[in-house]
Amino acid sequence: MKNPLFYNVIFGCIITLFSTALTAQSKPTNENAKKSQNYQKLIDFGYTDQEIFEDLGNAYFLSENYETAIFWYRKLKTVSHNGQLRKSYQERYNYALHKTGAKEVAFSANDKDWLASVRSDYKTKQTSKKDERFNELNLNFKDEPMTAMLQVDGKNKHPFMQQAPVALTEDGNTAYFSKEILVKPSTGIFSKKQLVHKIFKAEKINGRWKNIRQVSLSPKDASVLHPTVSKDGKRLFFASNMPGTFGKYDIYVSNIRKDGSLGIAKNLGTKVNTKENDLYPNLVGGNTLFFASEGRKGYGGMDIYMVDVNEKKVGIAVNLGSPINSAEDDLAIRFTTKNGMGYVMSNRGKNKENIHQVAFSYVNKQENNASAKREFDIADAFTNDVKIDYSSTVFEDE
Repeated sequence: MKNPLFYNVIFGCIITLFSTALTAQSKPTNENAKKSQNYQKLIDFGYTDQEIFEDLGNAYFLSENYETAIFWYRKLKTVSHNGQLRKSYQERYNYALHKTGAKEVAFSANDKDWLASVRSDYKTKQTSKKDERFNELNLNFKDEPMTAMLQVDGKNKHPFMQQAPVALTEDGNTAYFSKEILVKPSTGIFSKKQLVHKIFKAEKINGRWKNIRQVSLSPKDASVLHPTVSKDGKRLFFASNMPGTFGKYDIYVSNIRKDGSLGIAKNLGTKVNTKENDLYPNLVGGNTLFFASEGRKGYGGMDIYMVDVNEKKVGIAVNLGSPINSAEDDLAIRFTTKNGMGYVMSNRGKNKENIHQVAFSYVNKQENNASAKREFDIADAFTNDVKIDYSSTVFEDE
């Protein structure tokens, strides 16, 4: 089983399912055509029938689309040994039948942690910590009724109010994420409450996310969002529109103390921040920070940049160029450690209102397979003359 598939396809499928569900009531969907398209996309990406049926079944199951999950689990049975599903898949299949009223189950599974069940099948405990830091958008925190999902706010010029991936520490036991809350402005006795974004922290205790609490980084009526944590767990980067920014949203860093508390937020300065929006910080490796900016002369809309951020020094931001950046909004970038693959979150394509993932490769095709599997240096990959290919057909919203 391909470990990166769990985060890049399963949660990629769920992103698409949730974001397209916003318009599902007003736009009828041909389910058979959708199933065929999902299948063909993964076939084109090189996965086997068994992997595809497992992944799509799990994706629809976790998004509670039980009828479609049943369809893919039945497909999985046709390619399984002796036509039998493995125990965990059979359990999810039975539960889906129960939820659709097609079958009564003899066990109580309403409180079961299905996400943990799926993760166990994909053996994510064996996944490298680098991959785990990019866990996508669907960590369910059981102590609160919320899910970090891709959400686009159509009222904004740029959809930067979508929630970024949950940021995990290297040991996987602490998570930082942003969510919307209502606060009363500091001024105006009769002013109404307004929506702002705040960063929350959660701790994994005995396999469950607990101790969820807001961290203090800005005045109460300012937003902080898009957290990313350094590999050593000592620095938290994020975007904020708090007083003192050079433009609208700037990128900040705060030291994480030994007791887990956060130090004073420090603006990264004009080498990174501009008079417009600077968002989606993503720290890769030790000191390479990727972020999106609309305040520089680029390819159009928001472009993705890279900058070296040491403990006491910030380098010069570099545009990643084409085809990573396009004439539209390119919001965020992430990488896998396998086969030199990465993904750009962008609204390029026919429908400018939808955000989708664009796949690209950053390893020179002339390198042999052994060198392609080596631990990669992200900064070196983009500063050397390496041919980058991309496809706008991967995980694209319909």
